[in-house]
Amino acid sequence: MPETDKTIYKTCREAAGYTQERAAELLNLSVRQLARFEAGELIPGDDIAYSMVVLYDSQYLAVQHLRSASHLAAAILPPVEQTTLQAATIRLFNSFARWADKRRDKQLLEIAEDGVIDEEERPIFDEIVRELGGLVKDFYELRLASSDAERNE
Repeated sequence: MPETDKTIYKTCREAAGYTQERAAELLNLSVRQLARFEAGELIPGDDIAYSMVVLYDSQYLAVQHLRSASHLAAAILPPVEQTTLQAATIRLFNSFARWADKRRDKQLLEIAEDGVIDEEERPIFDEIVRELGGLVKDFYELRLASSDAERNE
């Protein structure tokens, strides 16, 4: 099976070093149930996904599960990638520096001052919000990377 065909459930199980049989036993599932989650035939409920997060020690699985299981979560949580602590830290600080260099904080305060976003302000406001969304994504990637770093201590 090509790497891109793996679900997050299978990827995280394998990264944690569990066989499908052992993981199913520890999760109190049948091997067939686990296989169906890993094949993408079914999305596990939150209780099962939480057990996987704990067993596999993977916060990344938690975020990806929420995004795949809930349209609401997918609309709120940005898509994230697993990366190293160093790369995530550098990316977050560089993104924030670019945001600050554009003086987005002052622009946002100017827009918000009267409590109204007029037609002239709307394009820059939308751009600022998109950029902040990128910062949120970078923050989540840092948070996930720091969880990985703690686990590897």
